[in-house]
Amino acid sequence: MRIVFCAILSLILMVGCVPHKKITYFKDINESQGGTLAFPNPPAYMLQPGDIVELQVSSTSQETAQYFSKPGSDVDRKYAGNTYQINDGGQIDMPLVGLLQVGGLTTDSAQTVIRSALLKYLQKPTVNLRMVSFRITVLGEVDNPGVYDVPDGQVNILEALGYAGDMTIYGQRENVLLIRNEGDEKIYHRLNLNDSSTLTSEYFYLKNNDVLYVEPSKGATSKDDNAYRILPLVLSSLTFIVVIIGVMQ
Repeated sequence: MRIVFCAILSLILMVGCVPHKKITYFKDINESQGGTLAFPNPPAYMLQPGDIVELQVSSTSQETAQYFSKPGSDVDRKYAGNTYQINDGGQIDMPLVGLLQVGGLTTDSAQTVIRSALLKYLQKPTVNLRMVSFRITVLGEVDNPGVYDVPDGQVNILEALGYAGDMTIYGQRENVLLIRNEGDEKIYHRLNLNDSSTLTSEYFYLKNNDVLYVEPSKGATSKDDNAYRILPLVLSSLTFIVVIIGVMQ
């Protein structure tokens, strides 16, 4: 009887067990006592059609600068501040100034373009421009899958997983799928978070509208699988029967 009971207990433990090496990030770092990490610099984001930017304009005459705060719109109600959506031609349409080409520029370069255009109307204009529509999607074996807005437009893969509450123990850390828009195409790349070389990969930092998909471990049952929910009940029932038989003998 003791042998049967131990066999059932071992089966329960085996079902709920995931190898430690499968749930450890960057195993080659964890095995060392210390060192330095050479993180790459975040890439400069290039503004694209469809992006929404927030623009703040000030000058020595703040009353005059108010002319460049356009009336509210549907975009303004969704995003706080004085916002503009870049049109299909890569332009924003500012009051008095008209259309300005900002697509394909970094925010710093776009600020310079806008500041130069405002010199016709303002003395010593100051321009602050920031991207406000940067978002990523994290799906699969994470605690909180969903779409996440990134306020500063800068996020790496570890931070993205942090937004989603981290992977579950059933997520494949060595096989995270990244889906990205590149022009008119969608590309994909697989990332191994068990290997610290990912930290210096060109895919370490995410781009606007990137999608991360964490696949469930092969050979391990996903926490959402019906079999996984039913098996503990079956094992519990078997354990109960064994206990009853043991009492009756």
